[in-house]
Amino acid sequence: MKRISIFLLLVISALSISCDDFLDKQPDDMLTIDAVFTTRLEVEKYLANVYSYLPDPADPYANFTPVSDEGDFVWTTIGANSINTGNWGPTSIPYDRYAFYYKGIRAASVYINSVEKCAECEGVTPGINLRTKAEARALRAYYYFLLLRQYGPIVLLPNIIPVDASISETTKPRNSYDECVKYIVDELDLAAKDLPNVTQNVIDYGRVDKRTTLAMKSRLLLYAASPLFNGNNQDYVDFKNPDGKPLITNTYDVNKWKLAADAAKAVIDLMPNGLYKKFDATGALDPFASYRDVFIDRWNADVIWGRPSSGTNNWTVHAAPRQMKGWNGLGVTQQMIDAYHMANGKRIDEAGSGYVETGLSTADTKYTKALDWNMYLNREPRFYVSILYNHDTWVFTGASGTPIQLYATGASGKNGSHDHTETGYLLTKFVSPNSDVPNNRYTTQSWIYFRLAEMYLNYAEALNEYSPNNTDIAKYVNLVRERAGIPALPTGLTQADMRERIRHERRIELAFEEHRLFDVRRWKTADNTQGGPMYGMNVSKGTSFTDTEFYQRAIFETRVFEKKHYFWPIPQSEIDRNKQMVQNLGW
Repeated sequence: MKRISIFLLLVISALSISCDDFLDKQPDDMLTIDAVFTTRLEVEKYLANVYSYLPDPADPYANFTPVSDEGDFVWTTIGANSINTGNWGPTSIPYDRYAFYYKGIRAASVYINSVEKCAECEGVTPGINLRTKAEARALRAYYYFLLLRQYGPIVLLPNIIPVDASISETTKPRNSYDECVKYIVDELDLAAKDLPNVTQNVIDYGRVDKRTTLAMKSRLLLYAASPLFNGNNQDYVDFKNPDGKPLITNTYDVNKWKLAADAAKAVIDLMPNGLYKKFDATGALDPFASYRDVFIDRWNADVIWGRPSSGTNNWTVHAAPRQMKGWNGLGVTQQMIDAYHMANGKRIDEAGSGYVETGLSTADTKYTKALDWNMYLNREPRFYVSILYNHDTWVFTGASGTPIQLYATGASGKNGSHDHTETGYLLTKFVSPNSDVPNNRYTTQSWIYFRLAEMYLNYAEALNEYSPNNTDIAKYVNLVRERAGIPALPTGLTQADMRERIRHERRIELAFEEHRLFDVRRWKTADNTQGGPMYGMNVSKGTSFTDTEFYQRAIFETRVFEKKHYFWPIPQSEIDRNKQMVQNLGW
């Protein structure tokens, strides 16, 4: 059997997805399911459908960044605007993927239970049915995880829902969080047995392999060990099914951190060559190119699993300023700007950081030029990869070098363009220097779901909770910092200090990759970070680059975050349909 290229699968996956309820007894094609799984081409199409439910965070309208304190995307149609103002609920849910992922789960279950009927598939490529069955099993587990992180404890469905299923078989109570975690782990372990350690053939890049399943386990178990779910004896004591079954345990278990650490280390051990790095002409590490090109160079050494076809072209044009014929709208908050380290590895509020808040620079430096605001000088390389600020230069190598005008009357400013960033910054992470927006020529890029740097930070975080004096903690955080071009952590940190440092490192290294939204929730810190005033530069002011009025911190939005927002609400239609389903607390 000719190998199934995920590039082909994602093209085929334009298959229509109905809006029928995910627990309807079976889709119409179930009437001919035996015929579907007799023909190799139809089996390939069906597997394409299973993969098609994977999200594409490169779509700015689907990416979770503006729901966190990292960013602000300007268009009113983005669901983040409703969430950030508290104007949402069970009948109006932005980013609602509840039914969508259950459709993916159902499609995967059909495939798992049917693919071995395809004698033609097996006759052409012996063993292919077992492998693709394992892929579908892993995808089903991942869709359950995506539901779990967004909605909390969920309903685990039977492996297949018969055509003649009774109502009782399609309306079930929620499983507990720990039950969901165990089920997903067990499914990933089962899938891993029939998958290659690493996908070797370029044509197969993007397919699930064993390393993918281990990375999924790492993230899942890290979440499960975190304060929101492990020993939370305050928030969810009354969160129970109608029969009184608790949905989130209030008992702390330190062994959950060990399981998370072990899962991350299993991935690390499969990737002994370490983080992706680039070097300059002298052989010295180039931290700017190393970090930037993790997201540009496809299938590099950092990538564990990615989406071969993504909306990065769309992302790039949304991120580009009007001066570059872009849409001028992927903004970054001042909170995120302030989070980046200085070049010496210190935070801007640490003694000896060298941070200067105000004034115009007088000379060019490696990453900045004269007349840049001093706030942006001497920052770490990841800052310059990720952020476009007033007077900065657009990243395209063929750009003229003209400074970008984000002040009020500037060509990309509030009064100079019909779209503008509300924060005075634009987001350039994921943007290729070879993508030419004015001429509509873009670099083909993947979206990375899992990468090695996350595994390093997952491992360090879990190990710090389970074995706080372990030397691996600082070792793996420092490997991330080394690639980023900043010094190692100071020695002698307490467990609490190290915890805070690891969390901060995640905030920077994994910025805009949809981690922050869920990290602050699992840490139970979202109350302090996601609500209240959000800051940027004063985009209503400024008539030139040297006009200091623009460079004043200003509130662009006051956001609403309540306890109930730790989970999305279950759609009201599902509550009405399934009388055994309880709503998330507060909704």
